[in-house]
Amino acid sequence: MQRDYILRLIEQAGAVLRRLLDRVLARSASREDIARDLRHAAHLGGLDLDLLRLCDGPSLLQLVTPGGEPEPARTWLAAESLYLDGLAADLEGAGDEAEHSLAKALMLYRLVQPGPVLPTGIPEAADRVRDIEARLARLSGEPAPGP
Repeated sequence: MQRDYILRLIEQAGAVLRRLLDRVLARSASREDIARDLRHAAHLGGLDLDLLRLCDGPSLLQLVTPGGEPEPARTWLAAESLYLDGLAADLEGAGDEAEHSLAKALMLYRLVQPGPVLPTGIPEAADRVRDIEARLARLSGEPAPGP
């Protein structure tokens, strides 16, 4: 019962993030509006965007996976929030901020295994991993990784 409730909240957060992705890509939202919507989506999953941004890798893992085992939907929500945060920073030309958020999103996406545990309509982690790797390579001036 509680797991169903959590998945419904993640689905709601996913819907917020899908709409926000469209706005980020269209560059029709300010960074403040994006941050507000990201905070709202993260909050639906019991997460705090500001903490996600501040944590280093090990602290982020403890925050997102308090029991030690990643819960796929919650991990995806944290990763997607950081991905959109990094994407918005990248499109605005804030490379350091983009790298910081994207690197953490990449770490979290790599924890999410494909399967039926995520609600429908949620982008596959593998797709995001490829996109983030290419963005991070571009931001650091390295050649993009192959398929």
